[in-house]
Amino acid sequence: MKGWYRIPESSKDDDNPISKSTWATGDLGYYFLNDHRFGAMIRNNFSLHHNRGALQFEWSFPLLEWVSGYVQYFYGYGESLVDYDHCVNRIGIGFMFKEW
Repeated sequence: MKGWYRIPESSKDDDNPISKSTWATGDLGYYFLNDHRFGAMIRNNFSLHHNRGALQFEWSFPLLEWVSGYVQYFYGYGESLVDYDHCVNRIGIGFMFKEW
């Protein structure tokens, strides 16, 4: 689990004023079960009118001795800085190399 706080700036010096109302204040982490890894990230800015939260779920599972499969689902805002103000709904698949 981790959290963060944006240091306030005067409106004259603030180069990104929308981020204060858009970004969340924390997220959650991972759970391991045998060789499987499950992850959940939940972000919420706790605003009733302009809520820009996000959900991300991921799962990695063994395929070969040094390679795991990976599936990730993301829904919400802030997946990238380019699309911080667009709601994204995406699923991704891939591979991960295990630590050796």
